[in-house]
Amino acid sequence: MFQSFFNPENPIFRFTGRVLDIVVLSFLWLVCSLPVVTVGPATAALYYSCVKCLRYKEGGAYRSFLSAFRQNLKTGTGAAVILLALGLILDAGWIFFTMAAGTGETVWVVLRAAYLVCLLIPLSVLTCAFPLLSRFTYTAGSLLANSLRLTFRHLPRLVGAGVVNGLFILVTLKGWYYGLMLLTPALDALAVSFLLEPVFRQYTPSEETADGETPWYLR
Repeated sequence: MFQSFFNPENPIFRFTGRVLDIVVLSFLWLVCSLPVVTVGPATAALYYSCVKCLRYKEGGAYRSFLSAFRQNLKTGTGAAVILLALGLILDAGWIFFTMAAGTGETVWVVLRAAYLVCLLIPLSVLTCAFPLLSRFTYTAGSLLANSLRLTFRHLPRLVGAGVVNGLFILVTLKGWYYGLMLLTPALDALAVSFLLEPVFRQYTPSEETADGETPWYLR
């Protein structure tokens, strides 16, 4: 009985190990995102390690995160700077429409609602960009261009992923004092992967590794 309980394959051990991986990967993402401009490579690393090690059950989750972070640091940081600047511009636009809508005029209320809907596109591009970087090699410019192209080519799925990402961000901001930030980053990456992976598979060439096995992301 005791041997069965302490068996690493015990469902309780597997569950607690999975929760620990989620917490540690979320913590690594938070630490690596602290300079703000590195949130891009940190997000690429989080998506890569969550999909590879939590969803596809490959080993070495923390090693995979750190390796992916280093590999995508230059391109991810460049793309993050561009997206942060765009975010400031879009935020200024939201503030403008909110203030205008505060006058009570119907036209401004409608325009604010339309602006909010339009924000789903950059949110979807943001949601797609760094997971895409974790799987393919790009420059910062080509990464954002391909993310925009994929967003319009797979609009319902990518907008859905953007909405999921936005909801996780909102929940995290609302409940940060409960320690949700130690769970939600990795859970967000996992949830979004179910919408993004079918898209990525369409653009991933069928190939085998040196030992003849199919790569984990095509299994």
